[in-house]
Formats: sequence, C-alpha cells, structure tokens
Amino acid sequence: MSQWEVFVSDLSELPEGKDLELTIRTLDPGIHKYTYKRAKVRVSTTLDALPDSLQVRYGRGQLAPQRFSVKVLEEVERLPAKYR
Repeated sequence: MSQWEVFVSDLSELPEGKDLELTIRTLDPGIHKYTYKRAKVRVSTTLDALPDSLQVRYGRGQLAPQRFSVKVLEEVERLPAKYR
C-alpha cells in the first residue's frame, strides 16, 4: 500500500468515482519520498475501497480532516513527445 498526497483548493476538486488527472507526491519512506508525478487516478472516500491512501492538503499546506483511498491508473508524461 502506497501513500500519496495532493494539494487542492477545495475538496470538491476530488469527485468520487471519476478518473482525475492530478499532480500527486509520494509519502512512502526512502530516497524518493516527496517526489511528484502527474497521474490519472480514481479517488474514493471509503478508505479501504482502493489500494492506496491519499492525504489531502489545501493550498497553504493545511491538512484536510478527511482522508481518501486512491488508485493510480497511469502516469501521465509531462514532456511533449518531441523532447523525449
């Protein structure tokens, strides 16, 4: 089970059951902790519905009281094809 974190302005930016494209960062311990990636994810308010956990912070860093479960569907390439 991986742990992820996302920054949002409002919890309404995380509708349940829809595929979203978000910038998330890992909270897993190790050398890659706090690294960001752009990914397509599915979010649920039920903590055990999806394989990973998602911690939410507001724009100024405040931790949201609600936690989510998340499934990373695929990583989105951030560089245009001509630069790869």
